[in-house]
Amino acid sequence: MDEVIWVEVLSRHRHVVSRHRCAGPEIRIGRAYDNDVILDDPYVAPEHVRIARGGDGVLAAVDLGSANGLHADHGGSRATRLALGDDTVFRVGNTWLRVRTADHPVAAERVFAAQQRLWPLILGAASGVFAVAASVLWIGTYSEPRAADYIVPLLGLAVAIAVWTSAWAAVSRLFIGQARFEQHLLITLAGVLGLEAWYELSDLGAFGFSWNALVVYRFVGLWALVALVALVHLRQINPARVPLEAAVVAALLAIAVTVQTATEFDGRSSLDQFYVRRLLPPALRLTRVEDEASFFAAVTKLQDQLDRDRAAEP
Repeated sequence: MDEVIWVEVLSRHRHVVSRHRCAGPEIRIGRAYDNDVILDDPYVAPEHVRIARGGDGVLAAVDLGSANGLHADHGGSRATRLALGDDTVFRVGNTWLRVRTADHPVAAERVFAAQQRLWPLILGAASGVFAVAASVLWIGTYSEPRAADYIVPLLGLAVAIAVWTSAWAAVSRLFIGQARFEQHLLITLAGVLGLEAWYELSDLGAFGFSWNALVVYRFVGLWALVALVALVHLRQINPARVPLEAAVVAALLAIAVTVQTATEFDGRSSLDQFYVRRLLPPALRLTRVEDEASFFAAVTKLQDQLDRDRAAEP
């Protein structure tokens, strides 16, 4: 009885797209209709590759003289013959293939578990996001409050969250066939909460401890949080390539921080000129209060410097 071998067609993320049951001393793969496995790939030859056991009893794929050749999974060089194990992946044209024998072990079936309910978490996170945003708007309002002062910014925030989430859901649907909108929405809301928290904490730190750098370089933390959120989105789409995704996100983060730093320096002679824009209650001031003598000494020194600058030739 001929040996039964399964040929699996894989996606670029190594997910199984289709399986073909083949029996016989050899298997032929190509675009022609007399093959055991027919691939609708214009870069595959009509008779592209033959799979059979060699004299050593090992399954091997042999190129049949195709124009584009036979390539190993992570190797760019062309091969005329590849030894095949149960987990060996190889490429013909633009198609990824894997060969497995009928006795290949498979994992036990998964047990049905209660479906994870994300909407309660989503509603909680959304409530937190808009509660914080509304509180910040209320604190920053110094005139008679109007409904438009709250509705327009909150509506803009909702639109931004919807657009960001929809974009990631579309990418997810394109690459893995599942939108996973709820997961991406939860990631987005968590990221927005983190951004709001960092913005407020940097203001508190700058005011309470006189740490000017927290406000001057706040954009570094903001960009870092955006990069982290993007990485979590990418991990949701393809968890198998997190190191590569992290490297790409880190490179983009470095570019964004460099460009904004250059822009900030170009707009002002020194970033140190920028300081806290929002005054907070004196109870939040945690640094030592400067005594009167030191304060007026600093004012006198500043006045002397201004007088010298005023008298200098332009």
